[in-house]
Amino acid sequence: MQFREDDCRLRRGHAPAVMVILRRAAMNLVRPVQQHFRPDLSIGLLRDKIGRNPVLLAPILT
Repeated sequence: MQFREDDCRLRRGHAPAVMVILRRAAMNLVRPVQQHFRPDLSIGLLRDKIGRNPVLLAPILT
């Protein structure tokens, strides 16, 4: 539970399915950064670090 899914209020229509796709896409962006830079750091802490310094994600996106 990396994105606090239990606190999410989206429960009707297509919103839950769309959020699953977006969360999965975000995790797929974070995993290569974790393997390349900090394999010892948890996904949650790495997400927090990338949130404060988005430059860490730049090499993976280019």
